Amino acid sequence: MNSLDAFEKRLRDETAMVEQEIQLHNQQLKGLNQRLEGLRRAAELLESEETAIVELLQAGTANGRTISRGMPTAHAARPQQTATKSKTGAARKQNRATSTRSNAKTKPNARAASHNGLTRVDIIAAALRRHPRRTVRELIVLLDKEYHWKTTESAVTGHLYTRRDMFVHTPPDCATNRPVTWSAK
Repeated sequence: MNSLDAFEKRLRDETAMVEQEIQLHNQQLKGLNQRLEGLRRAAELLESEETAIVELLQAGTANGRTISRGMPTAHAARPQQTATKSKTGAARKQNRATSTRSNAKTKPNARAASHNGLTRVDIIAAALRRHPRRTVRELIVLLDKEYHWKTTESAVTGHLYTRRDMFVHTPPDCATNRPVTWSAK
């Protein structure tokens, strides 16, 4: 009987170990699925305007890790090529490149978005706190009305999806043709 008891104990131990391993893999799978969802959304946004892409890459995270700076980004976000250039000259050159290329068509919007030191994400959060459960298009109208920020759907959507710690959305309801609505947490 001792050998049967030992065999039964070994079977229980191995079963518990396999169940723990399955649970660990399920957690990893859930994390990978969330990361895949974010990457797919980033791929959709890639086809949108350049400033939204730069902001998405700078604010983008995957499972709490920031996207590496080695990834190709827009010209304004690229690191300096040579280390021998002086830092002030390099910073001046980068600021000039940023203001001429990526902010050329949104320059008034950049001033409106930094009103009183608020970032664009802060402005979106404030608008959603006052007016919860708004679609992206309704939110754009609010942002223009309250902050004079003329923005695009892709830019706002990029901010909303990359800051899941600040914003929450409802699932779309295809049966009643109701789109996704967003609120601040």
